[in-house]
Amino acid sequence: MDFALYLKQQEIRPKTIKAYCTTVLEYEKWCSALPEQEDLLTQLLVLEFKSYLKTIRKNHPKTINRKLAGLRKWIQYLSMHGQLKEAIHVKDEMISEMERLREPRYLDRDQVREIRKSIEKEPNNFLRARDRCMIYLMLYLGFRLEEMLNIQLADLIRTPGKQKVIIREGKGGFYAEMALESVELRNAIDQWFEERAMSRFADSPYLFVSRKAPHAGKRSVVRMIERVRKTSGVAEFTSHQLRHTFGKRIIDETGNIKKAQELLRHRHTSSTEIYTLHRTEELSDVLRKMDDLV
Repeated sequence: MDFALYLKQQEIRPKTIKAYCTTVLEYEKWCSALPEQEDLLTQLLVLEFKSYLKTIRKNHPKTINRKLAGLRKWIQYLSMHGQLKEAIHVKDEMISEMERLREPRYLDRDQVREIRKSIEKEPNNFLRARDRCMIYLMLYLGFRLEEMLNIQLADLIRTPGKQKVIIREGKGGFYAEMALESVELRNAIDQWFEERAMSRFADSPYLFVSRKAPHAGKRSVVRMIERVRKTSGVAEFTSHQLRHTFGKRIIDETGNIKKAQELLRHRHTSSTEIYTLHRTEELSDVLRKMDDLV
């Protein structure tokens, strides 16, 4: 059994499997360039590889830790098959608290307003309805890109007294049910259903189809982002900013990090803490007022 199959059997996401395998290839290439190196993997080699990532490759600590996570899985795999001569421990690179809680990039209310206006400027009815529905799912429910694209019609429950969308397998394998309480979002879904019903792929099980395929992919989202950037003037707009904006609005409205954690579907509250940070502009505004306060 190869490493990729081993990871797949552990139900690790394809994107993560690819990243872990790339790390192993990087390590093997680095190791093969070392002079007179007999062993492929030792505790000392892991420490030297970590130093190489930090000092030669100039990788960010978060990048290093992602690669070390891949190495851990590889070590686990090799150990299970009796291919290691010694027990090897991999310790993460230390990250400062401020760096760990780096300010997320979210949209202010003016930017959201411009993005909403730009959606309505799209002349094509199919694209306008789909763009609106995609963006609103990420903005009003904090859907991740892959979660949004993988919604199937069966995941939308629209019965009297019970309106929700089901996430069958979110990040980390999470299952979640999100209530459709937003009138704006429900209207966007209804409008997309009307356009979708006239599509050649109306029988597709997926909520989002393209004009050429029964399942809209990331390329469709990339093109949507490009359209919105062009017409909204929000030059650095990304799909994940919508999720960040959702998280920030929850914290601002409720002040309750546990509620935000549940709605954002985070495993740990530490992942949610970034939304408690104030924007750099907000902190600068406080400092500007110090002349009147001191």
